[in-house]
Amino acid sequence: MIAGTDRTPAALVERDGELALLGAAVADLLAGRSRVVAVEGAPGTGRSALLRYAAARARDAGCAVAHAAASPTESALPFGIVTQLLAGPDAPGAPDPAALPLPALCELFLAAARERPLLLAVDDAQWADADSRCWLEALIRRARGAPLAILVAGTRGAVPAGRPGRGGRSDGAPAAVDRLALRPLTPPGVAAMLAAAFEGPVDPAFAGAAAEACAGNPAVLRAVVDGIDADGLEPSAHTAAELPRRAAESVGDRTARLIDGLSEEHVRLLRAIAAAGPHLGPAALGELAGLRSVPVSRALCLLTDTGLVEGTDTPRTPPGVAERALAALTGADRAALHARAAELAPRTAPPADPGPPAEADPFGEGPDCDERAGWRLLNSPDDHVPAADRLRAADLLATCGHETTVRRAAALPRTLAHPDTPQPERNALLALHWLIEDTAPTEESADVAARVPPLPVPPRGPAQEGVAALRGALSGALPPARVRALAGAALLPAPGHPPLFTTRLAACYALALADSYEDAAAGLDPIVAQARALGARTAVAAALAVRASVALRRGWLQEAEQDLEEVEWAAAQGSGSVKSVPLTTALRILLHLERDEVDDAGRAATAEVPLRAVSGMWWPTFLYARGRLGLRAGDHGAALPDLLECGRGLLARGWTNPSFVPWRSAAALARLGGGDRAGATRLAAAELAEARAWGSASAIGTALLAVGRVAEGERARAARDEAARLLLRGDSPAEWAAPRRVRRVRALTGAHGAPTPPHGAGGRTPGPFPAAHGGEPVREELTAAETRAAGLVREGLTNGAIALRLGVSRRMVEMHLSRVYRKLGLSGRADLSRPLPDKD
Repeated sequence: MIAGTDRTPAALVERDGELALLGAAVADLLAGRSRVVAVEGAPGTGRSALLRYAAARARDAGCAVAHAAASPTESALPFGIVTQLLAGPDAPGAPDPAALPLPALCELFLAAARERPLLLAVDDAQWADADSRCWLEALIRRARGAPLAILVAGTRGAVPAGRPGRGGRSDGAPAAVDRLALRPLTPPGVAAMLAAAFEGPVDPAFAGAAAEACAGNPAVLRAVVDGIDADGLEPSAHTAAELPRRAAESVGDRTARLIDGLSEEHVRLLRAIAAAGPHLGPAALGELAGLRSVPVSRALCLLTDTGLVEGTDTPRTPPGVAERALAALTGADRAALHARAAELAPRTAPPADPGPPAEADPFGEGPDCDERAGWRLLNSPDDHVPAADRLRAADLLATCGHETTVRRAAALPRTLAHPDTPQPERNALLALHWLIEDTAPTEESADVAARVPPLPVPPRGPAQEGVAALRGALSGALPPARVRALAGAALLPAPGHPPLFTTRLAACYALALADSYEDAAAGLDPIVAQARALGARTAVAAALAVRASVALRRGWLQEAEQDLEEVEWAAAQGSGSVKSVPLTTALRILLHLERDEVDDAGRAATAEVPLRAVSGMWWPTFLYARGRLGLRAGDHGAALPDLLECGRGLLARGWTNPSFVPWRSAAALARLGGGDRAGATRLAAAELAEARAWGSASAIGTALLAVGRVAEGERARAARDEAARLLLRGDSPAEWAAPRRVRRVRALTGAHGAPTPPHGAGGRTPGPFPAAHGGEPVREELTAAETRAAGLVREGLTNGAIALRLGVSRRMVEMHLSRVYRKLGLSGRADLSRPLPDKD
């Protein structure tokens, strides 16, 4: 909490630039101009001190000042920050913030600023509740033209940057944000702070030891100095030996205070990380901690913001934190936690193509793909660099979203033309080149594309088959059966042909577009496992994003949520692909809409989407999701431009298949909501024609639902009847077999009764599965992971083989199967020969 005045500016060592900018912000405030400043840095670097200094300067100059501080224990309290700001003596009084519309809540502060220049100081903003963050973003967009200064302190990203709005334009005209990144003190800075504290220069040996022990953190250094002074010690070389112990105690005391302020589930997750070390990913850590009400991605972000957790690949605790986190556990409990962590440690299969040994790794920095290392390898003038190494670098770079790096490298056409390039590598390089050109087209690569031959027909090798499958699916040029055949062949091991991440992901997504969801999910599992084994964090995130998309299409909401949380956590740690941000944002919006969480979907739509991603494959998906949100919120005027822009982008690429993005159906509903029934009817009819040309049941059924809603009379009734027959029959596409979607189809078509049972012994029955020994049917449904594990048991695989296939531990397989037996009322493996139920 900001209160009173801070120490003199001289005590803020190595912060001269920050102090000058804050002084200029106060000067602008007095001159009637707005200013937004974000003070970002690790805990203990002086964020709060700088805010107190600015607040004192503003108050001394006669400005009104309101302050607030977020905390992890109140991060779920709606409008917690706004309530604190409104409670200050200089702030405008108001009723419950939740009772006011967002624009009116912003206008309260703007009106107060017009009467008297107002400075708002928000500390520890990384813990602000979602409602307060939305209010803060809205206020920043409206701050221009009012004498209002907004100072926010927190970890990196405490204040959101400008994001693309409708059609890629900026939403509103937000005030410019000045970002102050606080760095640790340098050794001279530590010496200066010690000199100020002890009123004179200190022994150089003591200053050097202090700089090393405190790692340049001013808060730790201040605590150490206060302790030495309280004990009556001198800052001498002899006393320097005390510094590491005292610094560790300071960190430990701070850790204990932070742990005391955490919820029970956050404490359990911190202990799980301390016990597991850097060996488990977010999903496994969430299971180890037994999280129930807090999503693991959000819990990890909070722990990272406190400084209790660090790391970008797998979470870990910094020195001194683990022991404090586990201190409250008994010896037996600690041993049990370590044993459980060992059981969950991933036992993934080795990659199909492990590449060269670590000592000969061409990346030079381990298996994780680094953009600079990949760039150097692709552009190496050495013709003796193996084509397989260039291909591996290009594949990982493309998977990580660095298509521009691959495109600009002159190595692809040169390697393709080189006489010593083996034919399998040449085929794979050609497939990779055209996949990049199709999914991220740009004019700057036209000269390179002119020197690369077209993709042959029929395709040669699994990489080209995967690209051909996705091409044929997106354009609708190939029938679904042919797409499934090509994609299936692309995922089969082919001796002598290098397996690529990008082309296999393309094949899996093509399977989903062709309504083959189980095959898509089965193909994605080993891709995720291989990426984890290689340590390619961004490749893991990219594969999980595709898997979440497939799960959401299928109706596996729990599985989609789990994968999406890990992707979002990886992005927060800097391991996400920029080009995948539109997809993950779109999935989050659609997932909330699927659950009827319209307000949460609206908040998800405000996430920052980098402008670099506008040219990527997933930008139309983001526009479609935002358009769907507009439809659900009843804002047809906002939805229609998004949906039409989505359609223009798809048509420009020749992607006409509505199975990818059914934009015409959604745009038809937007036109109908705006009173244009004729335009709505034309759009719905065009989508139905494209869907029939493609031929998948889900695409045709979706288009028929739209026709049934926008047409009139007999035509509308016929469309609804056909949609009901198509989507409610026993062999309906799995996408529409989920009970939630069955209910939606019945509501839209007026159909009643249960769907026809599936034909054939191998079909799956939507809804409950009868108990094995009589009694009432079991109501609890299987998750996607449980369904896959049970299916592999039916194929005769052992638990160990299933663990290798799915890329999880043997213990995880046993847990999945135990839940299957319990949910289905089965006695054991023998009963799994029966058909499995479908799931919602």
